[in-house]
Amino acid sequence: MGLKGSRTEKNLLAAFAGESQARNRYT
Repeated sequence: MGLKGSRTEKNLLAAFAGESQARNRYT
């Protein structure tokens, strides 16, 4: 569960970072 949880957390952080970067680019 720890590995899966950390992996999901990384994916969420990566998606959040990617979304913020995309917003900065479009803005």
